[in-house]
Amino acid sequence: MDVNALPSLKQNIRQLKKEKAEILTSSDDSAKVKRIRRKIKLLKRETRELAAQKKKLAAEAANKGSADKTGTAAAGG
Repeated sequence: MDVNALPSLKQNIRQLKKEKAEILTSSDDSAKVKRIRRKIKLLKRETRELAAQKKKLAAEAANKGSADKTGTAAAGG
């Protein structure tokens, strides 16, 4: 999955939480609640993985940027 999909995943989690709250207030359908809890759990896991990827990519970009600066300073100096 794409790292840019992170906000939409978080939005889906928020929507499922609202759905769960509605089901709990309207009826005690434990099967539906269980299904929604599972979806939320999976989305949260995916969100954590994507956040870790995003953090890793940002660190690599920062390292690459600092390496380029030091390389040009050494060549010019």
